[in-house]
Amino acid sequence: MIAFTLLLSLSLLTPEAAAPAADLTHDQFCYEHCGSFSSCTALYDDNFVDLRLRVNNFPIDDGPGKSLVFDKYFGSTVSQQTFETQFILDIAAALDASPCHFYVLSVIPEGNDKYWDSGSVFVTFRLFPVRVDFVTSLTKQLQEPDSVLYDGLVTRTADSMYGLVALQFDFTLKLMYSILVVGDIDVIRSSHGLYLNQGSLRSCVNATYGTKYCIFERYLIEDIERALNLEPGQFTILFIKEADRQSVVVTFRLIPTPDNDDSWTERNVEELILQMSHPQSLLYSGNVTYKIDPTWGISQQARQPRIFTHYISRPIPTTSTDAYERCKATRRCPRAWSSYNQSSSESSHTSQEFRHGQHVTVPLFLDFEDWRRGTHGWKQSCRRGHDDICLPGLPVSLLENASNIKIAGAHWNPFDFEPLGPSIPAARDEWNNGLVLNKNTMKLAIDDQAKLIEEYNSVVHWMDEGFQHGLTDDASIRSREEIRLNITDYSEVISSEKRIFDLLMQSQCSTVECSLLFNTSDATLSGAVNATGLISTTPDGTEVALWAFDSIDIDENVNITVTGQRAMALVSRSSVRINTTFYVIPGTLGGFPGGYSVARRPSDRLVRVCNEQVDSRGFLDVCQDKTPCCPGDQPISELATGIKSNNINGPGSPSTRVYLFTIQTSAPVVSEIQALTSKADDGQTLSGGFSLHFNNYTTSLLSHDISAIELKRRMEDSLNPTKMNRIDKFDRLDSRSGIGAVDVTRDRFGPSGGYRWNITFQSAVGNGEYSSQLKVTNLLVSKGAGISLETIRHGNTIGGTFALHFLGNWTRSISHNVSASELEKVLLSDIDSLSTVDVIRSDPTDNCNDGFCRNGPERSGGYSWTLTLTTQVGNISPYSPTSNDFDCEGEIEELAVLNHLSGCVDSDCPVILIESGHAKSHRHNMRSIKAEKPFSLAYGGSGGGYGGRGGHGFGDIVRGKAYGDEQISNLYGGSGGGVSVGQPFQLGLFKDPRGRGGSGGGAIEIVALNDIIIGSNSLISCKGEPGADGYKSAGGGGSGGSILLAAGGSIRIDGKLSVAGGDGGRRRSVAPVDRGNSSFGGHGGAGSGGRIALYGESVVVGKKSFVELNGGSCSATDKLQECDGERGTIYIDSSLDTGLVLDQNNAASGTRSSLYLTPRLSRLPFNPQKLLSSTHSSPEYDLGASTRPGRVSFYYRRNDNENQNHFHSRSNWDAAFELRETRWSYLSSQSHVEYTAVVGIFFGQDEVRYGANYIGIPYDDEHIKELDTMPCPSFNSRSWSKVDILLDWENHSHSIYINDIWMVQNVPFRGESIRAISLSNFDEGSGVWFDEIYVGEDTMMDFHCPRLQNGTLMMERPIERGWKLEDVGEISSAHPMQRHESHVSKRPLYQRKDGKFIKPFDGIEDRAFTSDVKFRSNDGDRKHIKGSFLAGSLLRVPQAKVSNNEVTSDEYSIGKRPDTYTWYGEHDYNKDPNNLSGAIMACSTQDFVTWKNEGAMLNFANLTDMVDGSSNKLRAEKPKVLYNNSTQKYVMWMIIDNGTRELGMAGVAVSDYHNGPFEFVRSFYPDGNQTRDQTLFKDDDGVAYLVRTYYATVDYVIPEAVMQPTWESVKNADGSTNFALSYHRAEYDPGYDDYHDIYLQRWRTEDKPWQVICVNRITGEEREVPYGKEHLNFDGEVCQDPFEYKLVLGQGNPNFEESVKGIQSRFLDPYDPANNVWIPNSVPEVRGQIWKDNLDDDTCGQMKVDLDMQTYDPELPNRETPDRRHCSNLVDNPIHSTQPDKRTGDATVLERRRAKYVAVSRLTDDYLDTSGVLRTYEGALTGDLVSIVKQFISNNSSLFGWSVGSDIGSTFQPQIHEPFFSQAKAKQTNLPTD
Repeated sequence: MIAFTLLLSLSLLTPEAAAPAADLTHDQFCYEHCGSFSSCTALYDDNFVDLRLRVNNFPIDDGPGKSLVFDKYFGSTVSQQTFETQFILDIAAALDASPCHFYVLSVIPEGNDKYWDSGSVFVTFRLFPVRVDFVTSLTKQLQEPDSVLYDGLVTRTADSMYGLVALQFDFTLKLMYSILVVGDIDVIRSSHGLYLNQGSLRSCVNATYGTKYCIFERYLIEDIERALNLEPGQFTILFIKEADRQSVVVTFRLIPTPDNDDSWTERNVEELILQMSHPQSLLYSGNVTYKIDPTWGISQQARQPRIFTHYISRPIPTTSTDAYERCKATRRCPRAWSSYNQSSSESSHTSQEFRHGQHVTVPLFLDFEDWRRGTHGWKQSCRRGHDDICLPGLPVSLLENASNIKIAGAHWNPFDFEPLGPSIPAARDEWNNGLVLNKNTMKLAIDDQAKLIEEYNSVVHWMDEGFQHGLTDDASIRSREEIRLNITDYSEVISSEKRIFDLLMQSQCSTVECSLLFNTSDATLSGAVNATGLISTTPDGTEVALWAFDSIDIDENVNITVTGQRAMALVSRSSVRINTTFYVIPGTLGGFPGGYSVARRPSDRLVRVCNEQVDSRGFLDVCQDKTPCCPGDQPISELATGIKSNNINGPGSPSTRVYLFTIQTSAPVVSEIQALTSKADDGQTLSGGFSLHFNNYTTSLLSHDISAIELKRRMEDSLNPTKMNRIDKFDRLDSRSGIGAVDVTRDRFGPSGGYRWNITFQSAVGNGEYSSQLKVTNLLVSKGAGISLETIRHGNTIGGTFALHFLGNWTRSISHNVSASELEKVLLSDIDSLSTVDVIRSDPTDNCNDGFCRNGPERSGGYSWTLTLTTQVGNISPYSPTSNDFDCEGEIEELAVLNHLSGCVDSDCPVILIESGHAKSHRHNMRSIKAEKPFSLAYGGSGGGYGGRGGHGFGDIVRGKAYGDEQISNLYGGSGGGVSVGQPFQLGLFKDPRGRGGSGGGAIEIVALNDIIIGSNSLISCKGEPGADGYKSAGGGGSGGSILLAAGGSIRIDGKLSVAGGDGGRRRSVAPVDRGNSSFGGHGGAGSGGRIALYGESVVVGKKSFVELNGGSCSATDKLQECDGERGTIYIDSSLDTGLVLDQNNAASGTRSSLYLTPRLSRLPFNPQKLLSSTHSSPEYDLGASTRPGRVSFYYRRNDNENQNHFHSRSNWDAAFELRETRWSYLSSQSHVEYTAVVGIFFGQDEVRYGANYIGIPYDDEHIKELDTMPCPSFNSRSWSKVDILLDWENHSHSIYINDIWMVQNVPFRGESIRAISLSNFDEGSGVWFDEIYVGEDTMMDFHCPRLQNGTLMMERPIERGWKLEDVGEISSAHPMQRHESHVSKRPLYQRKDGKFIKPFDGIEDRAFTSDVKFRSNDGDRKHIKGSFLAGSLLRVPQAKVSNNEVTSDEYSIGKRPDTYTWYGEHDYNKDPNNLSGAIMACSTQDFVTWKNEGAMLNFANLTDMVDGSSNKLRAEKPKVLYNNSTQKYVMWMIIDNGTRELGMAGVAVSDYHNGPFEFVRSFYPDGNQTRDQTLFKDDDGVAYLVRTYYATVDYVIPEAVMQPTWESVKNADGSTNFALSYHRAEYDPGYDDYHDIYLQRWRTEDKPWQVICVNRITGEEREVPYGKEHLNFDGEVCQDPFEYKLVLGQGNPNFEESVKGIQSRFLDPYDPANNVWIPNSVPEVRGQIWKDNLDDDTCGQMKVDLDMQTYDPELPNRETPDRRHCSNLVDNPIHSTQPDKRTGDATVLERRRAKYVAVSRLTDDYLDTSGVLRTYEGALTGDLVSIVKQFISNNSSLFGWSVGSDIGSTFQPQIHEPFFSQAKAKQTNLPTD
């Protein structure tokens, strides 16, 4: 079609228009391929693409090519063809391509349902064949203002915003992004909206994607390519245009490759639509396509409702199941934190307004969760040791400085030492420093850490695998990749947390045996924890091995071994928890060994005497490995080595200083000689024999001539009790002594055969007294035979006396043969310092004169006395086994003698020899002790003493004594019992030890800056060791040791402490006891109990605890002496009159620990005058400085079980909580005070009372009766109650909430500040718990629930607001009236100033704007008024939905409580609109009388603009809540705005609980609209609807009113009237309309003036022949023939005026310029046309002027003349009357109408968005909106004709086009002419 018109059109082009196409009319493509639409269609078939663009400034009514040609006519005119031709030429020039590629398909006007623009046209054209490069280039050029395309005469006005549309390839989709978020600064603003054209420009193709838009484009392209499996370049983005405030429409192009078939595009579009309906598709997993809007579909085809909100910008978390966390999140409970630095003992208290918020320091928060902090801070007003600084106003830092603290009873300050032990990180920034081995707490820490890691991993897992949502509220972060880049890199965090987890898993006992070995000798700690302590000393110098830690926590799974000789001290900078056994083996940790050794080697002083694997009572000398079982023994046998001996068994042991002496007397020895002579008469020969007798011993008959040798033999064999080789072994008590050894010589005597035997007494003692006993019996046979004995020489013997000097005393004179017992008496009597004396004398039986007794006298009659003397003089008794005093010995006392003995031989006189030791003892067993100097030894079987005296033993040694003091001023161990011997020498009689005394118990001191807890599984045993059993005698028991617990806080003992004494050893023999023996019965005496001292602010001994102080028991049945050990001592120093401990088994709100005040079982001394100075304070916490908190909160619970078995009646009052302005120490020091408490609450069994500014005595309940009673139910002892005291310091009033119910309202108080908190309990009252004590700012934002006043619910509410005035819109207005001017109005007649003949503006003006809003005020759609309770929303929560853990205290059990009604409403805390602070608050009730404050459901601070990301603070209002049965979540919708109320967004939040907290999910514009008035409704089928109002302005599109022309005659160029033409254009005459009306005259040229020329045939000379006969030639001819020929040019008759110029036709040619001078101009706004243009606008008028017949056509006579009277445009200026204006102009928005609408939108199944299914209705709803909505939604009601339907709808109100006007028809009507 173009080819046909191309040349013709070019001829009509203006010179300017024709120039660019000069070389493009024909080219090679046209000739070789195709040059027309039909030929190209035939050639390429489907290989084409249809393209469309918009051209501005070419109105459809203008041809649209008027500006391109000189002339114009209507219809399918040359002007439109010229437009199309020029368009093709422009496109071809822009692409440098043949115009034969392109063919215009249609040119249609611009307009759609959103706007109307008749000044632009859409041009659709086809490209043969498909050229992607052409499409791409053209698309790009449209966005480049300097491109060749804009050089074209038509395309220079192409609309870049519309761009190029490839109809087969281009589509649209919708994404839920604000265009400003997508394009940022690249967004282009135009009259038709905002758009981005970088895709068409291909700006990002070669870019590095640096711009924000290019990054988004890359994401989108990658998402679609991935979803559709496209090759690169097959998906391109053309435009992104704003659809509404929160979404964009993306125009994209799918470009097939040559390999793709014809259905490729269609298949991909179908696939996109399919994926759009499947949330798990690749499309929704894209970086940005997860926000695709299915309600748009693809190019608004296949639109689908939203079912679930897969495009929400972040996941919806599950509400915490922890009721306490929800309480914090809703601000009902302070979100406070208490941090305790165990290394510095510093506490910090902070609070947060919301989770992860900024920490703000508060005066106090005590959650009692940190066992290390314990009860730190709870004290009497003045603590021990600080009375001098108990003055008001002193900063707490002075008191709490750790280095200044002196813990009562403690020997050490923990901060004097560097802490030991590992520092193990725990969960959530906690650290376990020190000796922490607790499986339970470790498990909790591991679980917490694992939970923390799981939280991080769940986020990472969600991001990596289930990445269906974003994680950010920041609207500018648009894609999942951007989210990844902008969120915290959790990899390092997780790695760090895993390292902590690994450390936790490997800490404590995880990889090692769970055991600890404390060695006090070298101060080492080994096992699960390895550390080296230090050696410190107590005031007396006692060495103690000390380990200092930040914390100590040892549970029952830890096996503790303690060893070493020094006492032990564990010191903690925080608290100590012990729940395992500390069994101190007796004889270690400062406990002294039992009696046996006499010394300790210096090298062994730090080593236990016996191996710890050996029971020392077994007394094995060699163990299985053939090593000594007790290598530390230094028995008496070692005394010979010169060791230093002193009391190694302790100051309470039966140790004594033993002196061993041997006294020997001797004189010169002279053997007695007796002669035995036999004889007979002379001449006789002796025969026969004789016999000898000695001490009743008799020989047999001895031959008269017995030889000397035989006589010696016979005498020694017969006159002794036994043979000589055994004589020294016979029992002297049962047989007589014999003659001993003799020496015999024989000589002949006389002639008769007699002999003389000289008998020398070789062994006999004395001077003959003993030897004179030898007798002879004569049995000789012979006459005169006889035999006789005579003494030849007497022996020497000792006599006389002696005296002894010892320990400064002389004895009396002592007989030379004094007996042992007499000597004992003399020594004890005469020497004062002796304790005991034991003497053994030689020949104790006086039956040893034969000289063969081992213990017999000397031959001169000298004796040997073996002395064992004991004394305490010089018995050095150190108080510690490691004392340096062991290096010292007492002075050695000498035993001196005064000699008065007789028995001299010549000058050789008797001597007295005194030897130190028993080496010279006549007794063999006594000689076993090789000591030459005194030694110390505990023996005699007595028990050791410490806390009392030990039990008596069997010997003479006294029992152990008590030492030290009850306060344990020095840390002493227990003393050992005595060894089971009556005399020291007995220890040398056996190879192995026997009867060892029991060792004393050790000493442990535990010091904690805070608390000490001895758990129920714990045992701290410093018991004494029982004495060893023995056959005849047994060892004494050791005494118990020391346990000192000193805490700066409290001490709680639930386990066992034992310092019991050891039992006495048992005598195993059943033989009767020899009462004459020194032993009274052989059983060992028992050790005494030790000492326990407990120091703390509070000391609580649990019911099941056991404190063992008793002494040991002895086994004697006949206890003639006190053999049981005495009871030990316990000292308790507790400053508080009530027990105060942490209870880790009972805590509030699921926490782990609370503060427990034990019941008081006794009254304080009667204080009748109520003197403050006579009263101790109750537990008091000093805040450190005066403060003015807005809120004081705590949890309270009483314990009825504690006292139910103690009393038949109990006090009515349990506890008090008081706020004081100053500390009690100051109050009690004043002579007069007006009040002691600013505010106080007193809890009883049946009531609660409260008061302000009263005087109250701690623990005294007398003043309570004067206080006010609080109207609240009784407290359930099984549950906790939350108490909040709200203090208004500005108005000096306070309110009290109990369990979030407002019980006390705005009661006045006096006071300037709060300094201290006081807790009290009352005698015979219950034990009570307190927990979660908070002092700080109130975070409830001054919100209070409704209160019933005079039957009306009253409530403080913010201003109720609606739509702003600018939202309501302007008031109605009209278009200004316009006065039309024409040639008539310009006549003088109508120019009169008085307006007599014309009255302008007397009609009705057109309405420009109509406000159809029914309600309007100066504030907007309603007047702003103060809100009320009714302004909130109410949700009924069935009782089945209310769980027990949501209610702190409830009289109803689950299943019986009534339904709960929850009220929601906004609350403004700060009135400053630029600082929006507040929240959506909630209250609940079951009876509409009592309301519970449920707190903040959603804080304004959590709101964000997720559409544009504006940073202004936001506010929410008008919340509505529904419960979604499907998701089981409560869904809240609200309106969100900024301070200037510019946004009008909707917000959605969710919660698993009706009482929150609600998690903010999103903010958006529902269906693209602002909203300020909305509600929710849920139908019975669970379908939910959003009902909201909005304002919209509707455009009414109507043709412009065109002024109708006033008829005017046609004018000539000079302005004169052309009457002929006026008639001709006003009336139709067929004759006038006949171009050939004078065709005969034309044939004859009569239509031209006369002109006939004769031309000479030879010369060509011409001559003109005038008209008339007179000018004819001779033959009547005009020319001379044959010389001339005639040329007739015209034959008009000059004689007639009408023919002078030739016969004139009546036909007036419309194309004659002379006939087209005049243009109607009576309506200046309407552009008139010349006659020929009007004719061209009608096909009827477009007939050929000459009817396609030549002037001289011979058929002219036969023609039929047409009658064209029906051609209206031929008569284009008919005479007519002037008509009113007609709406025949361009369509325009004549009127704008604003009204209020109601949109009813079905929500998605999760209630988080509108589904897209909606209906809108004009009007404003008043009254109960929900009930109205229910009527028209439920059961498909037809009320008002409303229904939601199922179609995707829109709240956009389209333009209304008036159907009674047709612009097209109007334009086809000819304009009238004159």
